[in-house]
Amino acid sequence: MKRVVHLSLAMLAMAMFGGCGGGAAQNPPAAAPPTNAVTPSGAEPTAGSPPTGTPLSDTVPTKPPSDALATGWKYRFDMISPPNDKFSITDRDFYVYFKPDTNAVHFQIENRRGVAAKIIWDECTFIDVYGRSWKAVHRGITYDRRDQSQEVTWLQPQQRYADYLIPVDVLLDPGAASGGGQRELLPTDLRAQSLVGRTFSAKLVLGSANDDSRVEYPAVFKIVSTYREE
Repeated sequence: MKRVVHLSLAMLAMAMFGGCGGGAAQNPPAAAPPTNAVTPSGAEPTAGSPPTGTPLSDTVPTKPPSDALATGWKYRFDMISPPNDKFSITDRDFYVYFKPDTNAVHFQIENRRGVAAKIIWDECTFIDVYGRSWKAVHRGITYDRRDQSQEVTWLQPQQRYADYLIPVDVLLDPGAASGGGQRELLPTDLRAQSLVGRTFSAKLVLGSANDDSRVEYPAVFKIVSTYREE
């Protein structure tokens, strides 16, 4: 009798743990992003020289200024250029991890060089799902500042940093952007279904502290399917 009870309890536990899974992920399995990325602050280093001192923060940003979770329709994406299922670009100079969603293309970057590097925001671009090319802006840029030059952000050797890119187009609503918000990058209503198969892209441009060299990291994403959030 004791053996039967123990077996029944084990089977029940297996069923309970098995039921905890389920639900499709928004993206294919991806490599774990850096966990000690710093976030942008209100006062970034100037363009004149690399920064000194301690990192800004250890908190990884997860949402654009709206801080509103998308509701309704969700998307599944593939990264088709450079093609891989890890949503990342890795070379000896930098590691970049991308995470697109309905509000922005989030990214985390690690400077693997022995010298400081900089993100040249004014050269970053965004191509939307309709093929239109836009100036890209990042965290902290609002409607009122959309036409101003964006100060570069410096990355010390081995430093990690997290931010996002959006097309300036989503800031063209002063009612939303002046309060720190923005329009959605992708619709979360029935219009989402019409976007299956379309692509969009974000290009990150990086420079060096000791010369005028620059390197571009463009990433192209495809909307492979949409589904209704339960």
